[in-house]
Amino acid sequence: MNASPRQSADLLERDRAAVDDVALVRYQAKWDRTLQRLQRAHPERWAVAGLSPEEVRDALTLRLVEVVRGDRDAYGHYDHDRREWGLSVVVEHLSALRKRFRLGATPIDFREAVVAERGEGLEERCLSAEYEVGLALAERRARQSLSGTQRRWLSAMTLAANAGEFFQSSDQLNLSAASRLLGKNRSSAQRAYRDLQAHFAKERGRGDDDSFDAE
Repeated sequence: MNASPRQSADLLERDRAAVDDVALVRYQAKWDRTLQRLQRAHPERWAVAGLSPEEVRDALTLRLVEVVRGDRDAYGHYDHDRREWGLSVVVEHLSALRKRFRLGATPIDFREAVVAERGEGLEERCLSAEYEVGLALAERRARQSLSGTQRRWLSAMTLAANAGEFFQSSDQLNLSAASRLLGKNRSSAQRAYRDLQAHFAKERGRGDDDSFDAE
């Protein structure tokens, strides 16, 4: 196919990201920004019921990273005459996300429904559900209010975690691996990690730094 300059640039960035960790972070960040613009311009087209825009972007860019670092013989599956390679990947996964989050519903007359559980057990379940919803909302607010630097560090730590960069003795994330992705030193990664811990803990309304999950 005759690739446009934008398509050619994307292919070059993809090939660099396939072998270089710093290039991979930049490639993921580029598509995160692109998806933000697309979501603002076409919110319904780039939405998935049950997920926030940030969660949709995270899922799509994570899938992009998986494909880039996966079998290179499979790259041709995403070739498109009028579309960047990376865009083809996220469009296909967007369709898969929508199918996965499509809820199957059976009509029911609630006037005839039988209450299976009453009293304290039901109340505890409701409180637990409210607590989980509250945590999810706090997580969403925290992600929305991250600075550009915080987003880059969170992406790098997520990539390191997905690559299995944990210390076997403590199950703690290897921050040196995350710092290498951004070309920084380990002390910078430690400061960024503490900063992210405090940021997420503040939104969750508690002071437990261990509540931050780098995944």
